[in-house]
Amino acid sequence: MGESKDEEGVSVNAASVGPAGSGAGLSSLRVSPKVLTVAAVAALFIVSLYLWTLPFRENRLPFGEGDSAWHFAIGDEISSSDKATFRLPYYVGVWYYGFNRILGPFALEYPPPNHVNYALMQFFGGERFIPVFIYRAVASFLGVFSVFFLLSRLFGVLPAFIAGLGLVFSFREQMIFLWGQQPTLVSLIIMPVVLYSWYSYLVSYYAAGERGERRVYLYLAFALLASQFMLHIQGFLASLLVLGIFTAVMAAKFRKLPVSRSNLVPFAAALVAFSAVVAPFAPIYLGAPSDVPPVSSVERLMQWNIPHNLVSGSFPEPFVLFSHEYAFPVRLFLFAGILLLIARAFLIRPNYRELMLVSWLAGLYIIFHLDVFGILDQGRVARMQVIEPALFFSLAALSVVWLPQTVSSILKLGARFVPAANAAKYILAAVLVLALLGGGWSSTQARLKGAYGGLERITPLQAEFAAGVLHSLPEKAFIYDPVLPNVGSFSYTTWRYPKMRWMLAISQRYVGRDFPDEFPHKIADPSEVYVLFDYSDLALLASSSDQGTKQLGLALANELQAVELRLFNNSIPLYDGNNMRLYKYPYERLTNSSISSSEAASA
Repeated sequence: MGESKDEEGVSVNAASVGPAGSGAGLSSLRVSPKVLTVAAVAALFIVSLYLWTLPFRENRLPFGEGDSAWHFAIGDEISSSDKATFRLPYYVGVWYYGFNRILGPFALEYPPPNHVNYALMQFFGGERFIPVFIYRAVASFLGVFSVFFLLSRLFGVLPAFIAGLGLVFSFREQMIFLWGQQPTLVSLIIMPVVLYSWYSYLVSYYAAGERGERRVYLYLAFALLASQFMLHIQGFLASLLVLGIFTAVMAAKFRKLPVSRSNLVPFAAALVAFSAVVAPFAPIYLGAPSDVPPVSSVERLMQWNIPHNLVSGSFPEPFVLFSHEYAFPVRLFLFAGILLLIARAFLIRPNYRELMLVSWLAGLYIIFHLDVFGILDQGRVARMQVIEPALFFSLAALSVVWLPQTVSSILKLGARFVPAANAAKYILAAVLVLALLGGGWSSTQARLKGAYGGLERITPLQAEFAAGVLHSLPEKAFIYDPVLPNVGSFSYTTWRYPKMRWMLAISQRYVGRDFPDEFPHKIADPSEVYVLFDYSDLALLASSSDQGTKQLGLALANELQAVELRLFNNSIPLYDGNNMRLYKYPYERLTNSSISSSEAASA
């Protein structure tokens, strides 16, 4: 009998596997790889959909931080106006008051695809919030299938399934999803598919010869890079860096550049098509404000993840903790995977797959230290760490396959020990899956189900008030939401911020914590300035049976009432109901300091 190859590329002599006459029985029990792939993908999708939709299955009101409301508001504007948005509406554009050096004020801060997707979901879903939430959840866990695709094509279904399962429970990806930083996440999780496309093209070019190259992968790689650029430039730049490293490694290995007469025209065509797609939107990124980021010390080069002290206040400590993302048993598999990867890169021939993974690892190291060279600030670097789990869960999963192979090769056990190696592989796989489930299922379920629960999310009263009272105000109304000092360790401004921003998104009117006298440049019409006093949450806190919560609610209510009396003593509110009061700010206080309506409109 001849030789065959299993899914990991190990040569197996069929005549030496098992006792005589057993081959037919074993082959009859073998499941088709296509069936395994479909079953694995279906299982991962069902688990992901169940877990990642928990934040909105019981509470259908919006959730997320300011970024979540920001992205929703732009898509919602496209949907409600039924037209493409080339300039941000006043209530969104004045939020950050970003000034693009090329496009001017109120320019888009991101290319439109992600926000158009929000609008399309609203249109086809027939509802304002839930269809968008579904899109957010599914788009966010697509990284599971991006990694599954890469590993299943190169290493087999087993490690692909395990790595995908790890990503289902990824704390970092879940937090980016919950916060609502959608374009960044979706752009970054496309990377494994981009890598596979470019890998397939380079391998076909170098291994099969110039006339055997598979140009479809060249075009696919450029198309995926363009999609990353259109979603968020961070994903595009991260992929470009890793692809550049891998290309340099392959060029050095074969002592030949991947460009020749035979592929010059296809390369040029792909580049022209890519440029035609991204060039109209390049000014969005090129004209963005360019504050010089703080430069970290060179000592950071000895650290893998960015330390929490550099991003405290922006990210919770668990987000940047290596130990929080990977449970201890998973870390053992991960370290084994890294060591085996390095060994295989030197010992295995051909080693194209291993070189691609080594390039990916080297690219991550560079990306995670861009703050040292002042290219990215620490906050952006911390957010980029969301791409780490895709590689690290992959290496942990691959160690399950590589370890038995390596031991068998070192001990020169021969083909008759293949069944034992396969048995060891499945035992290790079971251990790793149990480690992922044991540390991930319950914590993920609790984290996603409990996200923005209670008063942490905008309440039905606040949503109704925003959709009714605030939405009835003029389109360029400026609504001030007072800032209160912290009470003990409780930060009112941090707690209130996402609720305030969701009131902005729901009402399609500007609601902010910028005091009108201090930020006159943000006011389009001085005669349409309002101040909101929202006691609804504080009343609930003050009625709590817990004395600490009750005292907190009373203290905050007193602080807010003091602001109200200072600004509007003996004034009659425009609205007074459900523990909310809305006042119109006196016109005469702003006429001398604010820009005119015409100036704001022309801006």
